[in-house]
Amino acid sequence: MSEGLSVAIVGVGPVGSVLAAYLSKAGHHVAVVDVDEPHIAAIAKDGITIAGVRELHGKPARALLRIGELAGTAWDYIVVSTKASLLAKVVPEIAAVASPQTFVVSYQNGLDTEAAVAKVVGPDRTLRTIVNYAGGKSGNGKVQLAFFTGRNAVGAASPAGEAAAKRLAAAMEAAALDTDFTADIRKLEWEKTILNAAMSPLCALTSLTMRECVETPAVIAVTRQLIDEGITVGKADGYAWDAGFRDHCLGYLGKAGHHRASMWVDVANKRPTEIRFLNGRIADIGEQRGVPAPTHRVLTTLIEGIEQSWASPHK
Repeated sequence: MSEGLSVAIVGVGPVGSVLAAYLSKAGHHVAVVDVDEPHIAAIAKDGITIAGVRELHGKPARALLRIGELAGTAWDYIVVSTKASLLAKVVPEIAAVASPQTFVVSYQNGLDTEAAVAKVVGPDRTLRTIVNYAGGKSGNGKVQLAFFTGRNAVGAASPAGEAAAKRLAAAMEAAALDTDFTADIRKLEWEKTILNAAMSPLCALTSLTMRECVETPAVIAVTRQLIDEGITVGKADGYAWDAGFRDHCLGYLGKAGHHRASMWVDVANKRPTEIRFLNGRIADIGEQRGVPAPTHRVLTTLIEGIEQSWASPHK
């Protein structure tokens, strides 16, 4: 293996935990940061155990509760693996501990999450990933990996970051995380966002598992409408797909199992969701391009209404 990287991962839910375990196992210097004290304590003691469709154990060098504890190390990469709804909070804290040579990586769902990073650290030091695995926390320091479909991708927000994006992609690939560099990360963002936006809010609103959503005719009909709107807005934004892309999306979602979408978990726990970076972002771009996406706008409004209700004095 080439010289190891120093990587800090902020947010070690299932997605961040998998990255941390694989990179640690491959010999890189990895620190993890999360506010979940029992989870961090378990990682500090025993590392991270991945089970399910893949099995692996890795132990990060450091497990921390605060971003400020990353200060004093010249990190090659600081990976943001929190929910996109937390970007405005965590990125300024990350910028305060990053060196001028550190690249900050958006390792999240949603469209244009890297733009929120670039506003703080600058586009030349901003990278973006597309993740094609998911799972759930099965215990402190433990993740049950539900699926690993396709390959992950790393791209840069500007040409100045491409060498760093290639280095990170190569390290992930060598660590068995099935990852490529791409020069057109935003097209992949669009594809992943269309998929997530077509299922996540429906799971959150109906409390159905992903498999139950797929198997319920009325729900999957809305999914088809969301996919069609997403494709139309994406084309207006400059990204075209062949005639089989809609069927590809439906086929991909059709493989879902009886697990909960992360947006359902957020709603169930009264946490801010990623809706603004998913359906909300598609609806906003549609309005900017003169191509309305009314179904995406309605679902965004409904999820935002649920979030607003948590603070309502009239419950």
